[in-house]
Amino acid sequence: MSTIVIKEVTSRSMLKTFIDFPTHLLKHYPAFTPAIFEDELQNLNPKKNPAHRYCDTKLFLAYQNNKVVGRVCGIINHYSNTKYKEKRLRFNRIDFIEDYDVFESLMHGLKTYALANQLDTLVGPLGFSDQDKEGLLTEGFDERNMFVTLYSPSYYVGFFERYGFVKDATWNEYQIKVPLRIPEHLLRVVERIQERHDFRLVTIPKKNKSLLGPYIKKILALMNLTYGHLYGYVPVEEELMDHLVNQYLPLIQLDYLQLIVDSKNDLIAFGLMIPSPVMALKKHDGHLFPFGFIDFFSQLKSSKVLDMLLVAVHPDYKQTGVLAMIFVEGIKQAIKHKIDYAETGPELAYNQDIQSLWKHFETRQHKSRSAFIKKITP
Repeated sequence: MSTIVIKEVTSRSMLKTFIDFPTHLLKHYPAFTPAIFEDELQNLNPKKNPAHRYCDTKLFLAYQNNKVVGRVCGIINHYSNTKYKEKRLRFNRIDFIEDYDVFESLMHGLKTYALANQLDTLVGPLGFSDQDKEGLLTEGFDERNMFVTLYSPSYYVGFFERYGFVKDATWNEYQIKVPLRIPEHLLRVVERIQERHDFRLVTIPKKNKSLLGPYIKKILALMNLTYGHLYGYVPVEEELMDHLVNQYLPLIQLDYLQLIVDSKNDLIAFGLMIPSPVMALKKHDGHLFPFGFIDFFSQLKSSKVLDMLLVAVHPDYKQTGVLAMIFVEGIKQAIKHKIDYAETGPELAYNQDIQSLWKHFETRQHKSRSAFIKKITP
């Protein structure tokens, strides 16, 4: 049996190898979609991603016969550990060939890193914040992942369980068929809202998309307020907001962004969807340059599948029915652009508030993913 060597990523060329490894490993899985390579270069660079201000990281590559056979990112999220009074090492971006010895070697690298920093628990896949990809796929291995989620083959789960990991949190994902017309009950709710409240839908001119920048910060601030009670949530700080604005702004198609403000022009609710770009990412192995961006942005205009990225309502307005305004506008645009169906991002299994939103639609749960946890000792 050949020796497995774990090396820390210490150069830009190793970082590129780290980012591209899952594409080489999984590209022949029909359901696999790679991450955006250029975004990952920034996300994993402490000089580019402000999340590194409160996170320490180490990236590891596993080599066998001088060939890369696995990777993992270890994250010490100091904010999360302080907030939840924990001593956890998060891990993310974990991929490996179907060889348990490789997986075990990656775990040994994480364990060594954790113990050297007086940590007692491994948990993941979890990222720098909730805006990072999280959760190991446990159901729906034949369903294509969204570009904001992770894909993994079924053997990953078996290796995690064999090592002694147990589930710490579970997220479900849903596919929602676009109705032929806007449901009458939603139209009635919106009519009642307009009678009782001075809410309005913000319209950003397509020719002046730069006006959207300040609203993205308001969106992220509203997320901090409404998502704070959810599993492992880490608030998005001001600098990270700027970083995310730069990544999100080119992707947003204004027809699929719903911003609802009150009489004071304060943002009270929003919904964000984008046409799925996964086929373009798959075609170009996740690389936007030199030529992948052409297909990528073309698909953002032509895809018949919507990725439902985010939705939130200010706690003071949850009982007003304002979500109906978001749904009505979203359905209107989906019908206009002949969208076939939408896919939700991961939703915590215990979050009944969000899952109840789909009860009036033709829906199927098609994927599940979990964060796994394991106590460690010297």
